[in-house]
Amino acid sequence: MKKESLVKFVFVSILVLLLMPGISLGAEITLKLGHVAPAGPTTHDVAAKKFAERVAANTNGKVEVKVFGNSQFGNLMEHWGQLKVGAIDLFCQDAGAAFMPEPKPKNFIITLFPYVFESQAHFHNFVKSDLYKSMMAKVEKAGNIKYLGYAGDRTPRGFTTTNKRVTVPDDIKGLKLRVPPVPPFVAAYKSWGANPTPVAAKEIYNALKSGMVMGMDQDMTMTYAAKYHEIQKYFIAINYMRSGMGIWINADKWAALSEDVQAAMLKAVQETEVYVNGFTAQQMVDAKKGLTDAGMEIVYPDLAPWMAAAEKSVVKMEGKMWEKGLFDKVKALK
Repeated sequence: MKKESLVKFVFVSILVLLLMPGISLGAEITLKLGHVAPAGPTTHDVAAKKFAERVAANTNGKVEVKVFGNSQFGNLMEHWGQLKVGAIDLFCQDAGAAFMPEPKPKNFIITLFPYVFESQAHFHNFVKSDLYKSMMAKVEKAGNIKYLGYAGDRTPRGFTTTNKRVTVPDDIKGLKLRVPPVPPFVAAYKSWGANPTPVAAKEIYNALKSGMVMGMDQDMTMTYAAKYHEIQKYFIAINYMRSGMGIWINADKWAALSEDVQAAMLKAVQETEVYVNGFTAQQMVDAKKGLTDAGMEIVYPDLAPWMAAAEKSVVKMEGKMWEKGLFDKVKALK
């Protein structure tokens, strides 16, 4: 091929590529998204990466979202702080964590208390409600952030035991259980009579294996993924915690984006929710089968006594940790 013909061929090829829909030679905008969970099949990482994928698709490659998981930007509070000043652009985290940048009264902390939501459908009603929007508006203003939307369900929490089959709260009176150092979680287990015991996350497996603690607060999918079934005999599905993921962006960064990019990002969150909901549902199926096949018994107790005991700890917080009357407003959304 003659030199002139070769140059013409290359020029025409590049032109065709540029004119093809969905083709981009490089992102015009790059955004950094942080989250605190390990990479892999965690809800945080799956939601973050699906969102990044959909943003790229919806903007024809104009916007690239780079995901930085596993606490690369620090702990939860450090993520919120960096998001506020624009050191990072986006944050993917459990929606209930919005209580951290929220000014007092910290109404979002109610979402972390046991059995505030009776089902995932109840939680969905909450995140779609005007009440939720008004609560989030205060968070947005205080944190200099824009809430992009709900990014999908997380699995409900229960707990495991080493060798004790549990059906009612009396069965765990005095039992040493590893519980995350989050006040609502600790309050829940105390209301059931257990002895919540602090153990660093990285030491949980050894603490269970050695008998330092005789069980742990956990969800079913993580119990299976982390192979806790190797040293735990029972999973007690009390399903006391219902939650899901949210995605936020720095408010100044959001304001600087064009309307078409903003619309593409909002659409990406909606698409992420659909995907993550399906992913979470399948995770539950796989975990249940995997744990059962491995010899772990999954116990589904009557929830009434667990709910009755836990509600007392929730009612005590009315007007103290959140606005008085908020509990009844949330419960009414079921």
